[in-house]
Amino acid sequence: MTGRPIVGISCCLRSLAFGDYPATPHHTVFHKYVDYVVNKVGAVPVLLPATPGIAQGEAGYETLVERLDGILLTGSPSNVGIRKRPAGISAVEPLGTADHARDYTTNRLIHDCVAARVPLLGICRGMQEINVAFGGDLHPEVHAVPGFLDHRSDKTLPYQQRYLPRHEVHTAPGSLLARMLEAGGVPGDVFLVNSLHGQGVSTLGEGVAAQAMATDGVVEAIAAPSVASFLLGVQWHIEWSEDAQPLDKSITAAFRAACIERSQLRIRDETQ
Repeated sequence: MTGRPIVGISCCLRSLAFGDYPATPHHTVFHKYVDYVVNKVGAVPVLLPATPGIAQGEAGYETLVERLDGILLTGSPSNVGIRKRPAGISAVEPLGTADHARDYTTNRLIHDCVAARVPLLGICRGMQEINVAFGGDLHPEVHAVPGFLDHRSDKTLPYQQRYLPRHEVHTAPGSLLARMLEAGGVPGDVFLVNSLHGQGVSTLGEGVAAQAMATDGVVEAIAAPSVASFLLGVQWHIEWSEDAQPLDKSITAAFRAACIERSQLRIRDETQ
């Protein structure tokens, strides 16, 4: 009998003050992502620190990824601060807070996931990281683009209420996400999601396809159909979803199934 799959969770590098200590770098992740992996995905969580020195040039990360059954790229208060250029990955200074240590780490993780066929789910910043890793670009401020709505959270609300459903998304006909919902017996193509992001996809990466759009045209979900394993990014915060939300429930079920399948194959290979 096999146990739970093992899912890595990306961390941020943030300076936090506590007690009589000054602001000091910490590898952090919000508890909702860990709860999501444990309670919804049914996996054992492994926190992946932001270690750009390893991620940029040294061997080792691919060995770690090969031992995992899935990776969750989390949301964050920081914005993605790298872009793929002809000469390679370049740092940029995003509006708001930057976290370049995380940027370089997750970029490596994404490519290693694809190479090792490890299931990958990106949430909010995590979706944007996937798009950038494939060569795509981002709007620094979606709300500053003519025709787009303000997708940022309402800071006047208690933080729990900011994650309540806020606007509609429409799944793209014939997309992987639409087929996933159809296979799960979920009717319709319009769903309500929350919204807490400033950046947003401007140009899709190479091989990346939009899976869902907001009513104003903002890309809300992406996939890479040519990738052999599960790879999906969603702009909303699925980790706050309730079981009654069929879109989120179906995505979680598909990610969980992919992680379980990966776990079974990994254990089989390790025991042979």
